[in-house]
Amino acid sequence: MAGRLKPLDIERQTKPGKYADGAGLYLIITGPTSKSWSYRYWKDGKERWHGLGSLKDVSLKDARLARDAARLRVKGDRSTAGVDIVQERRKARDEMKAVEAKVVLPTFEECAEAYIRANWSSWSEKHRDQWPSSLKRYAYGRVTVHGFRSTFATWAEECTDYPDGVREAALAHKYKSETTAAYQRGQKLEKRRALMKDWAVFLTGANVTQFEDRRTG
Repeated sequence: MAGRLKPLDIERQTKPGKYADGAGLYLIITGPTSKSWSYRYWKDGKERWHGLGSLKDVSLKDARLARDAARLRVKGDRSTAGVDIVQERRKARDEMKAVEAKVVLPTFEECAEAYIRANWSSWSEKHRDQWPSSLKRYAYGRVTVHGFRSTFATWAEECTDYPDGVREAALAHKYKSETTAAYQRGQKLEKRRALMKDWAVFLTGANVTQFEDRRTG
């Protein structure tokens, strides 16, 4: 669907405001370098604004396509009822937080002890003496939250096939643009949920030696 906005005008416009393209699509400018797309609609008498991404990531053409797809979901058709996509995203985000909250992370000491038990029979007497004593002296009680984040990042990169963007989102790395951040969180929510479930399985049920084997394989 053709709209009122033109690519050149979009690039030149820097004045803060909401610029309508038509059929609910708006270009929202909050600063000279902060431009994003949003789909405006009403559901059950309530006004909603559904973010479609930053202008840096989403072109005018793609924004119109995204608007059309969002509009179809809101309106529904003969076989499918319309949905409140903003509320749906909020619900999915809340479910994601609930999944993450249920993941009980083992301590570094528990992970280390599991690794020792898994490899004890194959180690020499020297290794059996060195590993426990070295860990107690240099590691236990000194590992920080950053260490767990690094462990997660290493596992996600080397032992999974999830895209970089999904891994970064799971680590809660911040985007400069709040709109981009919201868009990225929403777009990657399902993949993040799957990633966190795999992480939970790895932490609670996977043998530590499997992780080591995949890294060296």
